[in-house]
Amino acid sequence: MKNSIPLQDVFTSTFHQKLDFNDFLNLDVKSEYEPLKNTQKLILKPSPKLKKYLRFLNSFIFEYAKINTNVVFSYRKDNSAYTAVRKHANSKYFFQTDLSSFFYSITAEDVKNVLENYMGNSPINDLREYQEIIINMVTVDGVLPVGFSTSPKISNSCLYEFDNELEQYCLDDGIIYTRYSDDIILSSKDNDLKTVEKVISGMLNKFFGARFQLNPNKTKHTHTGKKIKLLGMVILPSGKVSVDIKLKKQIEILFYFYINDKTKFTDYLVNKYQGDLGKISGQLNYINTIDKSYLNKLRKKYGNFIVDSFIHQTVS
Repeated sequence: MKNSIPLQDVFTSTFHQKLDFNDFLNLDVKSEYEPLKNTQKLILKPSPKLKKYLRFLNSFIFEYAKINTNVVFSYRKDNSAYTAVRKHANSKYFFQTDLSSFFYSITAEDVKNVLENYMGNSPINDLREYQEIIINMVTVDGVLPVGFSTSPKISNSCLYEFDNELEQYCLDDGIIYTRYSDDIILSSKDNDLKTVEKVISGMLNKFFGARFQLNPNKTKHTHTGKKIKLLGMVILPSGKVSVDIKLKKQIEILFYFYINDKTKFTDYLVNKYQGDLGKISGQLNYINTIDKSYLNKLRKKYGNFIVDSFIHQTVS
């Protein structure tokens, strides 16, 4: 897209005088968010005003940041964890890992690099003029926060050069590479992937120094003949991607109790789902996305009415 529009003009046409551009430029960001309570990790909740500004930055700036669309499947329309896993369905050897403290490892300097080098398609023609203001708005204490809507798009883009180099390495060695946010998956039909952990660590060090580290607790080699579980999904011996057997058992126990013992159903609903039917609906929609044939199996076994009642949360 040709760069031809000043940021102020886009802001004015977007908010129609309901929000002031000078307020946007001079926002005291630290007063516009609060930490969410009762969460294991620090998640920040932006104020309604900051939320609007972040959505604006996403729509007209970070949505246009370069990413390697061959390998990155996170936070992209019509893509999901399933599409990242599906590419590995016919492989024999698998390596998976993730990046420790991913968002918090991304610094204001990384955001600056995105704005300066990966924004060729943005419609905004004066980004440099507002660069520091944008960086200040999307980072907290110099790092990318969890909870800001801009963080996922930025995280996709800041690894652009790393993704390109790792993709080329994999292409040269007959390896499939996909990334879903901080989760990295490599697989191959004939390469046993024994050296890839060292290769990936070396590339991370090349581009980011010691800031990005592989999580040893999530780093795993496996191969066909063993259970292949990637991003919560399993690759069956047939090469089909399906949901984990634990989720299947959980759903089937729930349906069995619902039909045969309402007291046990109520207890199970509370213990497994905190009484929230929305969680069951989410799981069934998740199953439908990954393995429609299994959802059809549930329909045949328990009836369309019961399955649809849980999907639409009309269970009585």
